[in-house]
Amino acid sequence: MLHVAFFRNMNLGQARSASPTSAQLLAAFAAAGAQHAANFQVNGTVVFEAGDPRAVVDGVRQVLAGATGYSDAAVVRGADWLVDLAGRLDADLPGAEVALFDASSVPALGLPWVDAGGNLTVVELDRLHAVTSWAAGNTGSGANPVLTRLLGVPVTCRGVRTMIRLAARLSAS
Repeated sequence: MLHVAFFRNMNLGQARSASPTSAQLLAAFAAAGAQHAANFQVNGTVVFEAGDPRAVVDGVRQVLAGATGYSDAAVVRGADWLVDLAGRLDADLPGAEVALFDASSVPALGLPWVDAGGNLTVVELDRLHAVTSWAAGNTGSGANPVLTRLLGVPVTCRGVRTMIRLAARLSAS
């Protein structure tokens, strides 16, 4: 069973965020019982096989807390879910990101929903993810803090083009 872990605020080898090196991260996956773990880029996205993926990622977080002090959230999704999502994504949406989280509920927003400042647009939203876009001319997304506030859970974001490339890799596996 192929899965992907998305770690929040992780950039491999960046000591100031207590991020592990690639070797430390992959060793933590092996210690937690994952098979065939592999990094996808350096942003804390890991493709792996496991019968109980959530238990594996919880084990990885414990190992990393002891090894590097990393203690942020991680979201796990199955490969099939990600491939399906990527098939609906628009790579030309300005500043497009996929926000990943595990929410028990979501607010009833009329979609597309635009934040009060007019900078962030949420075009898709459910208990597991949101697809967002930010206004042209902005240099960054406000999706993470806005969605964290709205949902009350940790959120991690990846660019739409990154998610499309990830889905292509998963489909080839």
